[in-house]
Amino acid sequence: MDLKHLRLIQTVAQCEGLTAAGAQLHLSQPALSQQLANIEAELGLRLFHRLGKKMVLTAEGRLALDHGRELLAGMRDLEERLRGRARGLSSELRLGIQCYTALHWLPEVMARFYRAHPHVELKIVGDATHEPVRALLDGRIDMGILNMEEENPRLRITPLFKDELVVVSARGHRFGAKTHVTVEDLISEHVIVYSSPQANAGVLGAALKPVRGRLSRMTELQWTDPIIALVAAGMGVGIVPDWVLAAPASRRKLQRTRITSRGLRRTWSIATLDSPAVPSCASDFAQALIEATRKAQGQG
Repeated sequence: MDLKHLRLIQTVAQCEGLTAAGAQLHLSQPALSQQLANIEAELGLRLFHRLGKKMVLTAEGRLALDHGRELLAGMRDLEERLRGRARGLSSELRLGIQCYTALHWLPEVMARFYRAHPHVELKIVGDATHEPVRALLDGRIDMGILNMEEENPRLRITPLFKDELVVVSARGHRFGAKTHVTVEDLISEHVIVYSSPQANAGVLGAALKPVRGRLSRMTELQWTDPIIALVAAGMGVGIVPDWVLAAPASRRKLQRTRITSRGLRRTWSIATLDSPAVPSCASDFAQALIEATRKAQGQG
């Protein structure tokens, strides 16, 4: 059975006869009768009692009609939603954000965007956090906010900004006397980092690769606050974005040290599929992100 068959059963049941139902469905009475007979033959049971010209549902017909109503209503709702999006009355933008704990300015951007685009629903897809590029290519998200450089001919990449990953340690830790640390300096430390892919990919993954098997201990956590709490308690050293030390007073108990003399910087960017089917609102949200990051970095 398909939706066409369900509409046929529903119409015959409403009209209680083939002639009136055929008029609604733009079918002749013989053609409608033949289609109904084919459905019943395919199912191997009767959907209607034929009482003269009156058609009365059997128990099986009632079952088909009751479930069919839900399916048809769902299909009508889907059609209305899709037509509404085609007319620009509503839209949805699905976001995958790599390490969204680092984007402390993102909620304000989203709030401003909502005010300017009330018809757009911004949806953060949590399971795309660790693999936003794969989620883009699989069609599970419309836009990825990445902190790793990516080259893929199927993607459109727009740079946002660069930030620096630094080592944070409790006041008095030996790293406080250094202008910078090397990855070799981390070997004897309990190193606390963001959970994968932060610790395993990108610039941090590449930097730690030579010493990964020699680290005394490494813990991966999903959130900034637990990292900061452990570091402040002297339980280890953390590797976090440099903006962390500009946050609340409790975090000023920490000291920062650059990783290598040149620093360990990563590039944030916006990625979408290189496709004309990307939602039109994506470009507006991308522009809002660019403006926000420039403001945060004091460029405008």
